[in-house]
Amino acid sequence: MSDKEERDAYTALFLTFSEQAERWLRRALFILFISICLFQAALNIPVFRHLLASSDKYEGVPIHRPESR
Repeated sequence: MSDKEERDAYTALFLTFSEQAERWLRRALFILFISICLFQAALNIPVFRHLLASSDKYEGVPIHRPESR
């Protein structure tokens, strides 16, 4: 094999690998982004917040003010 053929073969193999790796990385990033959005939405629901975040009990005592009329 000549030097140019070896470089072309290596380039083709690298492009094949990098396309597959890029596809998996995009999928992983998409899944992570959707997961973050879902978990943030779930933290707005008190029932799920208790299950997902253990730090709520360390937040202090909430202030309950009487409703003004």
